[in-house]
Amino acid sequence: MKQKAFLFDLNRCTGCGACIIGCYTENYGKQDLNWREIYTFNETRHPQIPLFHLSMACNHCASPACLENCPAAAYSKDQQTGAVIINPDRCLGCKYCTWACPYDAPRYNADKGIIEKCDFCIERLKKGEAPACVCACPTNALLLGDFDITTGSETQPVEVEGFTNAGLQPAIQFKPLRNQQRVPESTAPPPNKTVEELFESSQNIPQPKITLKSEWTLLTFTSIAFILVALLTAAVAISLPINPFLFFGFGILAMALSTVHLGKKPRAFRAVFNLKTSWLSREILLFSAFLGISFIYLLFLSAYPAVGWAAVLIGFVNLIAVDRIYQVAMQVGPWNFHSAHTFFNGFYLAGFLTGNVFIFGGAGLIKLVLYLYRKWLLKKQKRKTHPLISFLRIIFGFIVPLVIFVYNPDFIKSNIIGVYGLVIGGVIIGEIIDRTEYYDELDIITPRKQMLMDLEKVRRTDGQ
Repeated sequence: MKQKAFLFDLNRCTGCGACIIGCYTENYGKQDLNWREIYTFNETRHPQIPLFHLSMACNHCASPACLENCPAAAYSKDQQTGAVIINPDRCLGCKYCTWACPYDAPRYNADKGIIEKCDFCIERLKKGEAPACVCACPTNALLLGDFDITTGSETQPVEVEGFTNAGLQPAIQFKPLRNQQRVPESTAPPPNKTVEELFESSQNIPQPKITLKSEWTLLTFTSIAFILVALLTAAVAISLPINPFLFFGFGILAMALSTVHLGKKPRAFRAVFNLKTSWLSREILLFSAFLGISFIYLLFLSAYPAVGWAAVLIGFVNLIAVDRIYQVAMQVGPWNFHSAHTFFNGFYLAGFLTGNVFIFGGAGLIKLVLYLYRKWLLKKQKRKTHPLISFLRIIFGFIVPLVIFVYNPDFIKSNIIGVYGLVIGGVIIGEIIDRTEYYDELDIITPRKQMLMDLEKVRRTDGQ
């Protein structure tokens, strides 16, 4: 099967920006943000390192991550041209597609509260014309061609610095640099700075798309989710007394907070429109089912433990869905696991509340190993490790509950007041600390970040 594709010659692009102007002119009136951007490799002109420009917009992938992950089913793929299109009337403004796309193609318009992106000039393509960016390129660096959609890595055989091959079958093909052209010594910047200083000055990394400040509502929602699942597990397993109205109230509060970041809050109901492929849609439906069944069980059906266990099962499946949502932003941890995953948190807290040594010990060991490994990896990568916070997390989250558990594993059944209540609070605080660090460590790969990482690899390889 074939679709239209961009053909890009790295040897011809001068970084003039004509493609950006052509795109904006063609889409004037429906485009508020630049849909195309030029990235420069080796901006500071390090001697003996290649210098080139990369013009990027939406690559209209054969397997687009934006379409697969959008919970509102706002994306579609035109079968005639291969263009990936977003319907602005369906978009929630949740921004999840901006996390999922490694090419930074979906752009969030804060004024409109929705996503906008390159539409491949679909109307021009249907008339047999090339996209405006292609027509505007004065050097023929950007052309239009046909792309054979196959399987596997053969869809993108050329490795280009700044371009992430994420297995999405992007509809772009590159003509690589001839002999890895390098900046000659004579054209390098004056030697008033060392190469190291030049390199450091080029690390103009953009602000991360995921921050604690912007995602605190989701942090609260996911934390409440695993706490409620653990509490219900204890209610079913050891008849832990739980007020059903407080339980339900916290769940509703969590759901309300999860909608705060939406650009179009009245469209929140559309968040379950893509259950087939979106983990975000599945998570919302599962949490709603968990909360509803749990409330009914606690209020009316506590004599029927089968109903409670069904709710517990749905709750843990929901926690899996929560963790799957963030896989697109996981940059640390072995096997894509993290000590702050809500699934592990739910089991750990449930094991502690029920006094189950196997669940508590097993989940705790996994979490501790993952936590220590992550701190070692972050230190190796020269990223923030927060030693004081880590110390408090280990003390309150692991050491103190372990001591209490070994001293009296049945304490939860006899006394949840006073010191034991404080210990449980400490466990929860420890988990929330870990969850907070989790959000602080999430990172989205973009062309700019990929280019900076690749630049450092080239520098190290060449001994710069």
